[in-house]
Formats: sequence, C-alpha cells, structure tokens
Amino acid sequence: MSMDPDILRDYVSEARELLEQAQSDALALECAPDSDAVLASLFRAFHTLKGGAGFLDADALVEWTHHLEDLLDKLRSHVLPVTPTTIDVILKGLDVIQCMLDELGRGVYPNPGPSDLGQRICALASVEDVHTSPPESASENVRPIAEQPTGVESAESGTLQAWQKLKPDGKVGMYVERVSEGKDKGAVCVESASKAGDDAAFDTISDEEFEQVLDALYGHKAPGVVPPAERRVMDSQVASTTVLPGALPQATAPAPVTSVAAVKTERPSSTSETPESTLRVESARLDSVMNQVGELVLLRNRFLSAMQTTIGEHEDLARIAREMDLTVNDMQSTVMRLRMQPCKRLFQQLPRVVRDVSRQLGKRVNLQIVGEDVEIDKKVVDALSAPLIHLVRNSLDHGIETPADRVMLGKNEIATLRISAVHLGDKVRIEVSDDGNGIDAQQVKQKAVEKGLIGQEEAARLTESDAIDLIFRPGFSTNDVVTEYSGRGVGMDVVKKTTQSLRGRLYVYTNLGTGTTIAMEFPLTLAVLPVLYLRLRRDVYAIPISSVSSLIDVDPQRLYQVQGRALYQAGHEQIVPFVDLGEILHQRPIELGTEPTDGILTERGLLVVSEVLGNEDSVVKPIDFLSESHWYQGATLSGKGEVVLILDIANLKHSQAEPKRGVA
Repeated sequence: MSMDPDILRDYVSEARELLEQAQSDALALECAPDSDAVLASLFRAFHTLKGGAGFLDADALVEWTHHLEDLLDKLRSHVLPVTPTTIDVILKGLDVIQCMLDELGRGVYPNPGPSDLGQRICALASVEDVHTSPPESASENVRPIAEQPTGVESAESGTLQAWQKLKPDGKVGMYVERVSEGKDKGAVCVESASKAGDDAAFDTISDEEFEQVLDALYGHKAPGVVPPAERRVMDSQVASTTVLPGALPQATAPAPVTSVAAVKTERPSSTSETPESTLRVESARLDSVMNQVGELVLLRNRFLSAMQTTIGEHEDLARIAREMDLTVNDMQSTVMRLRMQPCKRLFQQLPRVVRDVSRQLGKRVNLQIVGEDVEIDKKVVDALSAPLIHLVRNSLDHGIETPADRVMLGKNEIATLRISAVHLGDKVRIEVSDDGNGIDAQQVKQKAVEKGLIGQEEAARLTESDAIDLIFRPGFSTNDVVTEYSGRGVGMDVVKKTTQSLRGRLYVYTNLGTGTTIAMEFPLTLAVLPVLYLRLRRDVYAIPISSVSSLIDVDPQRLYQVQGRALYQAGHEQIVPFVDLGEILHQRPIELGTEPTDGILTERGLLVVSEVLGNEDSVVKPIDFLSESHWYQGATLSGKGEVVLILDIANLKHSQAEPKRGVA
C-alpha cells in the first residue's frame, strides 16, 4: 500500500470513532424513526468515511459507503421509511466497514463487501418514492422505477413496464407487467433480480423478457452500482459541493467526496476562530510518561525515607522535602488523569449486542445505561470490553425469561437490563443487573458435580455464596447444549480472570425469581498502587491497601478448626478463614502467644503476620520469569530502596489447602 502512514493512521483512528457514532445513531434511529437530526448525523458519518477513503484510494470502502450513503439519503428525505429491516441492513453494512478498516489498519487495501448484502443495500437505495401514487394500471403501493414508467417492447404482444414496491417484510420487490390493449395484464415480482415469488404468474412473463427489462433499466450492471473509475470522475466534478443537513439532493445525483480534514471544517462560520481543544497522542507515549512519573514517585519515597534522620536538624531541607512531595503528588495526579476515559467507550457497543441477541432469543428487553460520563483508567476500558459483553450475553441467555414465561410469573413481558458505573471514592463500580430468574445455587452445585468440577462431599460443604462462585470456574455452564452464546464454560471465567488482572473485585448478588446483579470494582488508576508493608519474621512483603478491611489483634481463643479448615471469629457474627503466612511462605506456622503477631482482615480472610509496618504509594513491576501460578502480584521498591514482593491474597488462601510447596 503506497500511502502516507501518518495519514492512514489518523484516518483509521477517526474512522473508528465515526463508526461507533454511526452505530449509536442507527440504534437511536430505530427508536425514533422520524428524527431528522439522527438521520443527518448518520448520513454525515458515511459521507465523511467515504471522503477519507477516497483520499486514500480505498475503492472498495468508497463504493460500499457510497451505497449506504444513497440509502441514508432516501431515508433522510423520507422517500423510504425507517423499518427494522432497514436498520438491520445498515448495521450489517457497518460491520463490513469495520472489517475494511481493520484491513486498512494492517496496511492493505480492503476487499469488496459481500455481494448479497450489497445487492440488498442497492435495492433499498433504488426506491424512488413510497408515497407516490402509482398509475391506475398498477396495484396499490406500487411505484415506478423512474419518473415515467420504463417500457420495453416484448417479442410477444404488448409492452413490458417495470415497477417497484415495498413488500410486507420490508424488502423491495421489482414488478414487471405486460400492458396490452384488449388483454389482461400479467405481472411478475422479483426480489434482487431473482425469479418470481409464489404469488406471481410465472407463465405470463418469461425469464428472457425479464432480463430485457433489467438490461434496459441498468445497462448490464447491478442496480445502484457505479464502477469506481466512473464514480471518481463524477465525484471530482462536484468535489467542492457541501451537503448541508437540511438539503435533500436528488437520488440520482452522486454524493460529494471530501477529505476528512475538509469535513471537520464544515460548521457554521464564526466571527472569531477557536483553537483546537484536543490533541491526539499515542497511548504508548502516555504509558512512557506514566512510567517516568512512577520512577519519580519511587525516588521521592527513597528521598523522604533518607531524610527522616536529618530532617529535624535542617528546617529548610524539611520544607523543601514537603514541597517536593506535594509537587510529585500533583504531577502524578495530572498524568493519571491523562489516562482516564469515560465509560461511554465501554458501554457504547452494548445496545447493538442487546438488540441482536434479544431478537435471536425471542426476548423483549429494555436496556438502561447509567454513568457513561464516569471516568476510569484506559487500561480497564480496553480490557473490560469482551468480559462485559460476556456478562450481557449471559444475562440475556440465562437470566432473562421469555415474554410468555414472564407473563406466567406475573412479571412485565419486557425485561429490564441495567448497566451502570458509579464512583466510590478511589474506585469505580460497574454493575450488570437484570430482573430475570436469578441463580439457583443448588442447580449450580449439581451441574458442577455432573461436569466433574467438584465432588459430592465438597458440594455438600459449600455455602450458597461459594456455590454461586462456581459459575466462574473454567468449563462450567448450566447449558447442556453449546449455542452461539453459551455452553462452552469460558465466558464467566474470562470475566473473573480479567477482573483479577486489573486488581479489581467481583461480587454476585442474586435472588431466585427476582434477578441477579454482578458488580465489579476497579481502582481509578492502575499506574500507582497504594500498598501496606508487613514483616514476616525477617522478610518484608506488601499487600494492596484496597484489599485490607481492618487491622486487629489476634486472639488464640478465637481460632477454631472445622472439618480440617482453620477459621477465626473476627466479630460476633463474622467468621473468616485463618491464613497463616508463616505456614505458607516459610513452611513454619506462626506460634500464637509466643511470636509477635498482627492480624490483617481482608476480603479473603484473616492474614497473620509478625508486624504491620505502614503504607506507601508504590509502582508495580511485573514478575515475568514466574510462568506458573504463584503467590505474587508483582514487585516494588520500598522507601529504603529494597525490592519488596506484593502478595496475591487469593492465591495464598487457595494454596493453604494444597500440598506444601517450596519457598518461592
């Protein structure tokens, strides 16, 4: 591909944004088919995509968007009504554009779109006016292809005339009829240049006669198709034309082609020019800046630690240290905000998913999205896209009942699926909730036993919450038959692994017959991790502060052994697993009452350590040389310049019940 890589990169980036907006507009158009503003926005998206593709000589993309633009022109001029079938065609056309942009992103010219879908788009775009009354000789709702009926002299007696009309299923049918004095008229209906339908008179008009009509209408080429070379000549003649949202060009006039940069300037003129308020920056550059700030934070920590011994003797030096601390904190906060993105990027694909899946499953769903303006780290937005789709599909397939079942249960036949994001201090909580049938813990345990994931004895010991957690096991599914949306047992496993990799928490709240809510909590930023330092005998470790609930004194009288499991009574009604880090990491349990001990209460249980040292902001460095599952999230540098391992509490808790392993 011989094109400027910078121009190509900018176009693909902007085209993807246009594509996302176009999909949102198409879904909004289905709900508000008479909205001229939405139609104009959708038309401009295709127009802009076509202009940039023409600048890059991507002929297949230009041709495809040109046909979609013709279709949108008929919709916005109200020549063609907005129907679910039309929206289906537009959305499928957008999927094709997405594939073409992927090819452009790889540096190759895109291949032409599928011919069958292209013919459907052209057939819809060739409709002239569904509101025009046909001549008396035509049946109701039939309209001419041209301003005057197209006639072809037949070898048989009479003249063949061609008409088009919308069928009940929303598709466009082409009708050819024979007009002859003194004889009845015969008609044949053809969809997409195929043979006649069931209600047509096959013996009245032959295939050869029908081909004659097509040749007369379209000159041996598909309806609406303009060869790329011919199209570029036509477009070059009108390249300076600006199409305003309110303008309604003739259907036969080619749409103007302008560059992406030119389209940006098509806005109402103002007496004073405003400077560009946004700047595109590669994410790799932001990551590099964030890494440098992270190193600066580590140096700040070491400097403050070294100054603690002399800071009392030098007041000026102490003031400088405090000012440097505040400045580094401000710089760190500013750089972290550069990586923040609104959750709208994460949610904007979900309406399409809900629309497609609910229609295929025969379910009626009202989608509610709340908190699109809530911002979160870009890494979370990028990584959570696929898991969130898994959750939505799982809710539609497993949670929400069919309309008939909902009516029998006394529910509204239209189910509610709610996606929300909300700030919780230094965290963001994302929830997927439905008002479906909930999760049956007993059924989950039974399926897990049938699939060999757990044994009968283990299933009997599981609490309700532990049983529900089985849905996140690899290979688990309540469906016996593998379908397009479920049955393989990988979707929920992906959700859990992704949440853990993003240092998040996963919660499930369910009521049988009422509904289910799956919540995920993530830190606002993944660049800096506040940790709590602890000492285990002579070794120093760290754990994320976000996982710490409280610090408590360990009382040996509150420790119990139940069916081989160590449990600790942390409160009057709170009994949690007892996790002895000395037993796991040193293969030697901490002797309560003999050795010094501190307790750290976490969501996974009570961690018993020798001493809690304090907290500090840290920068996590991955441990790449440990390929197997291990006990560490990563490593960091303490204020004293020492390498400290950050513990993974979940893996530590699970390893306590496993055979002893060597010290890692």
